Amino acid sequence: MTALAVVAGLLTACGILIVVRELWPGPPRLEAALARIQATPLPSAPSRPAGGWEDLGRWLADHLARPAGMLAVPRGDLALLDRAVERFMLDKLALFLTGLVMPSVFFGLVALVGGAVSWTLPVLASLALGVGLSFVPDWNVRSEARRRRRDFRYAFTSYLQLVVLERESGAALNSALEDPAKVADGWPFQRVHQALTRARHAQQQPWRALARLGEDIDVRDLIDLAHTAEIAGGEGAKMHDVLVAKIASMRHEASAAARSEANSRTTAMWVPTSLLMLGFVILVGFPFFSRLLGSG
Repeated sequence: MTALAVVAGLLTACGILIVVRELWPGPPRLEAALARIQATPLPSAPSRPAGGWEDLGRWLADHLARPAGMLAVPRGDLALLDRAVERFMLDKLALFLTGLVMPSVFFGLVALVGGAVSWTLPVLASLALGVGLSFVPDWNVRSEARRRRRDFRYAFTSYLQLVVLERESGAALNSALEDPAKVADGWPFQRVHQALTRARHAQQQPWRALARLGEDIDVRDLIDLAHTAEIAGGEGAKMHDVLVAKIASMRHEASAAARSEANSRTTAMWVPTSLLMLGFVILVGFPFFSRLLGSG
């Protein structure tokens, strides 16, 4: 009885300690503390897998990924989409394992019902399906990043136009660069605003921040504009001409890309249109030819 009382007392004490530890306020998180002392909130970190899964994804990215080729990791696309490389590699691994398992399960069910299947067919089908599914995340990331880069270029053209208007109204260069990014709430303006804010806090040139942002998300227009602006220096007339020329160039490229996409879609419509006309001709002419052949 005494031993049970001692054990019960120890368990009660441990429970009280655990409750007090959970209720005790912990130390403030670094991003929350920085957000309170900065003018703008820091970008939220992309969700990462916890524990060993994160280590596994990092190991796959370090040992299996290549800088170029089919095994290359689209790091610029992932940075543009705010996705972690570890999560991307884990998605590829999960789809690869799914592709390996699905044919084996299917042919296993076929064998259970009495079908005769050679072992080479399930192995080849598993490898082919696993490799094919492992490239689905690459296709999804690249297609979505292509669309977001196009949206970013459109928004960045509008941003530069606002910068020109700010400069024409007499605003300083840093103010003209930061104020338009504060007004709009779209994600391209937020990315530009975050880059400029980090550069201001680090006492760096804003054009270097834009160039670094262009390298991270793989947008060449940002890098070219930053290099041209650094060459022009701080002279108002030269900077105005650089911005106006860049706006005209980006609008011309966007117009050319829109025309090219429209022409490609128009060309692609010839195939279904031709098949539709062929089906219509067959539908209309079939009774006539059927009656003609029957009468002969």
